[in-house]
Amino acid sequence: MRDFQLPEISAEAHPDFTDVASCAAWLTELPLVNVAPAQIRLLDQLHELNRFDMPPAERLGVLEALREPIYFVQAEQIKKLANKPLPLTQVERGIFAHVVQLWQELLAGYQRCLKSGIEGKLEARTALICQRALDCVASNMFDHCRIYHAFPAAYWLTLHQFYCHAEESRETATAIRDSVKKTDVSCAEVYVRALLFALANPNEQQQKQLLQIQGWLEHWAQHVPIRRNPPEDKSLPPLLLDFSAAAGAYREADADGRSAERWLDIGELARALKKRVVLLRKGEPPASLGLGEDCAMPGVEQLLVLLFRLWCEGKNGRVHARRSVSAKAQVCSTLVSMHYHISGKTFRQPGHATELTRRQRDEIAAFGHASTRREEAYIEAGGYVIEDWLLQEESLSGLRIVRPAASSGGRYVHTQLIAVRPADAKSFLVGVVRWLMTDEEDALLVGVRVIPGVPRAVAARPTGINAQAETFVPTLYCPALPALATPASLILPPGWYRPKRVLEVYSDTSELLLLSGVIERGSDFERVAIEAAP
Repeated sequence: MRDFQLPEISAEAHPDFTDVASCAAWLTELPLVNVAPAQIRLLDQLHELNRFDMPPAERLGVLEALREPIYFVQAEQIKKLANKPLPLTQVERGIFAHVVQLWQELLAGYQRCLKSGIEGKLEARTALICQRALDCVASNMFDHCRIYHAFPAAYWLTLHQFYCHAEESRETATAIRDSVKKTDVSCAEVYVRALLFALANPNEQQQKQLLQIQGWLEHWAQHVPIRRNPPEDKSLPPLLLDFSAAAGAYREADADGRSAERWLDIGELARALKKRVVLLRKGEPPASLGLGEDCAMPGVEQLLVLLFRLWCEGKNGRVHARRSVSAKAQVCSTLVSMHYHISGKTFRQPGHATELTRRQRDEIAAFGHASTRREEAYIEAGGYVIEDWLLQEESLSGLRIVRPAASSGGRYVHTQLIAVRPADAKSFLVGVVRWLMTDEEDALLVGVRVIPGVPRAVAARPTGINAQAETFVPTLYCPALPALATPASLILPPGWYRPKRVLEVYSDTSELLLLSGVIERGSDFERVAIEAAP
């Protein structure tokens, strides 16, 4: 077992409490209603405590007393960040830095306790200490995933280390009462939860799905035993573990030089997932299957099918293979901006002649055309901003792009509309943000699902008696692609769709189009199937 990197014991460390009794008294004065200040006070005290010399049993007792308020403030702080667009602001990054620091300080406390256990001073508490340490690491990983920020690969080594120690002590299956989650949890369960959660494509899931997966794993992890030999059932590709690798579970096809030391037996989990999907399709309510009261069809079924593919089949869900590239790309992220860059001109109301100003008439008389300086100034001021990104991967249906931390640009969320023009392309590809994350250097990485076809800039407005005064708005027209069974569609601002609604759509000429159904809804758009109005 590798040595822990623990802070040095210092005579200058002076925590406000030095035993369980004084810690309990201190906690009664801690105003948890003021979450941010309470978090800072807990962080400061743990920092002092981890450098203070005290009996191992007393240290463990203090950590146990602090654990519940720490988990409370951590959960409240991460809620403030969980639905924020990326990249986070400087203030938001500061909040998250405190979350990470507090997890690390709590982990350091349990690491010092485990060190004492190895030395024979807390040997009887090995199962509890390992379970708590594993949960610190797993919680830190989960909070990184909640804000779609990559966690250091070294976290995996720490997680493996604590599981290995529990295994060496024959304590992996020992159930430990968890005062935070109010249930009994073993080291193996915490370890499996972290492994499977990381395989669930967390950067692709929205917040509701992340919380659902986390909640389900609290019940399902116990059904995924860790074996010393490959599972007998060969019908599913097994998940392998290499304790020396700074990575989670993997499949043999992705070994890349790793050597399997343990196997996750996913047979029972696979059967449980299949059974739930079958019962959902027969009309069983999700709550009756232990999936939660806030689950609804068809979303819950789709998520279960995805998890089965990821956990049990090892499929990533991609239809087309991607190839690595290294090229520059331009990106824009609002419907108005896309309309401008696709059409090449500023949007104006169709059918309305614009009277020339005296300056424009003088410029036409002198130069043969009106100056575009004002439009160019508007663009430079951010009116139709273009961002500089790098294209890393591409396929027929998707792109992987990255914006370095030093590059400026907008903030992004899941299912947001985005347009990308690779350096070697003449036109923009319009797509949807499928997944996103920031890496350890704060670069923004985005996976784009491309909407089929070459979009065309058009204008649209409602029709009808109550729409006489409505003006046109910039929209995009996507042509039908029979080979892909893709109907013609309009990309509209959110909230525009009404069943059987008729829009007047203007390109070179005006025509009436019927909205026949919603193809997809994103965070800032609706893509709607269209047909000629009767």
